[in-house]
Amino acid sequence: MTSNEFPFDISLTDVSKTYPLGLWKKKEAVRGVSFAVPRGEVVGLLGPNGSGKSTILKMSLGFIRPTAGEILVCGHPPSERQSRAFVGYLPENPRFQKFLSAKEVLFYYGTLCRLEKSELSKRVDELLDLVGLSDARAERIAGFSKGMVQRLAMAQALLSRPRILLFDEPMSGLDPLGRLELRRLIGRIHEEMPEATIFFSSHVLSDVEQLCASVILLSKGELKNFCRIDELLGGRSEAYEVTARGLPAEHSTTWGKRIRRSPLGETWSIEGTDELLAALNDLKTMGAQVVGVFSQRASLEQKLFGKTSVQEARTPEGVLL
Repeated sequence: MTSNEFPFDISLTDVSKTYPLGLWKKKEAVRGVSFAVPRGEVVGLLGPNGSGKSTILKMSLGFIRPTAGEILVCGHPPSERQSRAFVGYLPENPRFQKFLSAKEVLFYYGTLCRLEKSELSKRVDELLDLVGLSDARAERIAGFSKGMVQRLAMAQALLSRPRILLFDEPMSGLDPLGRLELRRLIGRIHEEMPEATIFFSSHVLSDVEQLCASVILLSKGELKNFCRIDELLGGRSEAYEVTARGLPAEHSTTWGKRIRRSPLGETWSIEGTDELLAALNDLKTMGAQVVGVFSQRASLEQKLFGKTSVQEARTPEGVLL
């Protein structure tokens, strides 16, 4: 079967990886993991630190070899040079020579990719524009912020127009604005390269939920779940927050038995549109003033970890620790 005929860009079959720790001890970083990443999708590899995400990416790139099992990249083992021609890689902490400019960095890596000079010049301009670094093309890397370095590294990963993009914690260490810019950039890359597969690791639930078609959940080196996000989030009733003022004390206890009261004082969590309409009617009848109604779609965190109320699901950015 040729690489074009292979239906999955990355597949793992019963893969394990064990690291020796001294003479007698060993650490099993990945244990019996099997999954296949469909071609042309954005797939998130989700899990807390130490769950095996980076190990799986490094094995898929051929940087390290699995202790057991099989990995195929476009139908080829990662140890084969042919498999690497399909892949663009963004490491968690990219490093470039600080005395080089953004343009010089891309020209250097483009030369390593054996791109023709005439093609390379055009490609560098396209990528600097794509990642928002056109105005900084001549600036030295020494003056770049972490977000700018990440975007430059993403441009480097795109140089050879790879079929697979592997990003290891692309938003790691960025401030909220930097993470937002990177999320938008990954979304734009997927729009402009819909045939490419984007496979990235993260421990931030919101990044995966907003970008990915499917999610792979790892815990302690084992596969816990692999499913499409729309299927995971479907089937749950809409959740709402209602904020009201002036609810008379004589009604508060009775009404609170039917509607769960949140720790936010005058705010209540309500599930279901019918229940929302009934609650609003009740509040009006009791003389309360409704000052806000907010829709709260079931989050990825709620589905994966069974958190049922809006307040329980409100961990900052949904970070897995």
